[in-house]
Amino acid sequence: LIPTLLPIVPDRRANRCRFTTPEQANWQSTLRLIMQLKPRRRQGGPKGKIRKLAYRIATSRMFEYIITAVILLNVISMAMKYHNMSSCFESMLFWINLGFVILYFLEAVVKIIGLGFRWYFLDSWNCFDFVLVLISIVTTSFDVVNEKYTCSTLEGGDRIGFPGLSVFRVFRIARIFRLIKRLKSLRQMVETLLVSLPSLANIAALLTLIITIFGVLGVSFFYNVNKDQDPYGRMDGNVNYDRFDNALWSLHRQTTGEAWNGIMHYCARRDPYLGCAKRYAEYLSDGCGGPEISYTFHVLWQVLGTYVVMQLFTAVILENFNERVMGDAASVPLDNLNEFVDEWTVLDPEAEEKISCDQLPDLICRLRPPLGLKGQENQKGLLLRVMKDLEIPIRRNHFIGYKDTFTACVRRVQNDFTDEDLDDLDYHEHGGNDPSLSLHFTKTASFRHRNHTVAEEFAARIVQKAYREWRETRIQGVKAVHKTEDIPLSADFHAICPG
Repeated sequence: LIPTLLPIVPDRRANRCRFTTPEQANWQSTLRLIMQLKPRRRQGGPKGKIRKLAYRIATSRMFEYIITAVILLNVISMAMKYHNMSSCFESMLFWINLGFVILYFLEAVVKIIGLGFRWYFLDSWNCFDFVLVLISIVTTSFDVVNEKYTCSTLEGGDRIGFPGLSVFRVFRIARIFRLIKRLKSLRQMVETLLVSLPSLANIAALLTLIITIFGVLGVSFFYNVNKDQDPYGRMDGNVNYDRFDNALWSLHRQTTGEAWNGIMHYCARRDPYLGCAKRYAEYLSDGCGGPEISYTFHVLWQVLGTYVVMQLFTAVILENFNERVMGDAASVPLDNLNEFVDEWTVLDPEAEEKISCDQLPDLICRLRPPLGLKGQENQKGLLLRVMKDLEIPIRRNHFIGYKDTFTACVRRVQNDFTDEDLDDLDYHEHGGNDPSLSLHFTKTASFRHRNHTVAEEFAARIVQKAYREWRETRIQGVKAVHKTEDIPLSADFHAICPG
């Protein structure tokens, strides 16, 4: 199992050249962000007047700010609850909670009317909000039945209830998780944790393997330790090495640093008549521990279990969080990358990861610098030059791909090093010899064995248009000459322009 679990924290520098420049490292980090950002399906605006109004409200920034403020106030109100509250104070909290439930219900209604059922439930956060609204309505209904709204609440508990009602009431605290969607820094931390989950699963597997090995060793070395002579209670019926499951829980507790040195010293007694629980001839000095065994075992577990494996969890999360932070400080900030995804969604509403090559100029003009030309002067003059620098290959049926376009736009900004360096980085970063995993572009050296680019397509159209205009001008000129030769010099105006 060790070779399988060795790549716990992927050494992203292993495939890089030893003399990788900061620009090349930045390119690799940006590529990883591009691989994580996927196009989304775009919801279309409704047609009715009421639905249009609800759509504008549901998608407005001010509406998000108001809901965020409501959630914060709701969290404060939930923190006001304490043990042995008076009935009047509990009644006040009921009316406050009822107001929040009504606001959440109205939010869901506005979003469902504006977005429609399909687009509303496609968003996982909306589904989460809807479940919370249903739970809040159910718990509030039982509070009404139990007359929580008055100061004359009867003692002795609720009149009507069902198993798990208290759990549903506690579940209201989940409303605070709605802040993750609205607060950028908090959302960034949660996204970092989600990105780290695959690596954390590998670390957990390695920790399980190591703790299993040490659990077996602990049972072998200390199963016969006498627990009854410990006046400090360092080892008892739960914390011991008598059985494998108890050994696992004892080692797991020691990873927190709790009383591990006391257990180590207690298992290090030399006298077998004091240290052994069973003092028969075949059990004496067997599984009773000892100084050498106990000190070596517990110190080694602390080094491996606490200071190595457990710290890997923190290392993985910090590394991924550092990449997220570096994404904001990169030559192409994360906001610009997200803007590309949003503008691509406008042109590709079904998230098919492809658009027509004729839509590329519109995409470039929609993007802000440095990726695009939004707000720039002389856009028409710069547009063809930008498309030439992008070198985006045209796929089947005159479509361009999402990843090809995204990577090309970022690549044009990070042009401080050669294309050969970029290709080498792409080759090692995305699949080695497997061309299906590589993002590098086909070069222009061999036109026969590659797809032509969008710039070449538009250049060919410009040449064709110029040729047609020249040809049309020449044809019209020839027609004019022949028409003039057929008119006599003595002809009047009506002969030249009949009718």
